[in-house]
Amino acid sequence: MKEDYFTDDFIAEMRERYFRKRKWRRIEPFRKAAVLAIDLQRYFLSPESRAFLPSAFRFVPKLVGFYSAVEALNVPIIFTRHHHTGGTMARWWGDEMRREDPLNGLLDDFKPFEETIIEKDTYNAFHGTELGAILRKLGVETVIITGVMTHLCCETTAREAFVRGFNVIFPIDGTLTQNRLFHEATLRNLSHGFAVTPLLGEVLEWLSSG
Repeated sequence: MKEDYFTDDFIAEMRERYFRKRKWRRIEPFRKAAVLAIDLQRYFLSPESRAFLPSAFRFVPKLVGFYSAVEALNVPIIFTRHHHTGGTMARWWGDEMRREDPLNGLLDDFKPFEETIIEKDTYNAFHGTELGAILRKLGVETVIITGVMTHLCCETTAREAFVRGFNVIFPIDGTLTQNRLFHEATLRNLSHGFAVTPLLGEVLEWLSSG
């Protein structure tokens, strides 16, 4: 099920298939934005973890560069950190992600940007958290979804953000998951009904031009 798929060719192919310029133009005027950095934890991004995503070594430097540029533009970055014990998540996956487990801390590469961290216990970063209130207090109109995994926490959070009235940008190269099929399925669905799907570089151009 896992594969190293996050190549330049894959990213270019996904943009060709799923970027909708007409929908991007509708979102462009809404420049009060925040970046959501979903679950960038060692559990998913460190080779010693059984949940390691094979394309992490391609993905992490790209996202660090994006966050550095975003920080320079004074765009807020809000991190989430996932952990769960018991309940539906533990029942579904057959194990727990305990808060105190060192693997559930953020990957060191992202710690320079971790000013705000939301703790969550399910796929939806809004459910039972203060995320919605924080975004409203900041006057955010548009959320930019980044992180892991594309088809689980990132996609669920993107759908919820849309339902709550936010514009959603879901960069094609801004999230990572286990394989190409999961990643593409999310882009196919979100680009149709929930989010615009440009590249990280295009998002930076947009943020810089406001």
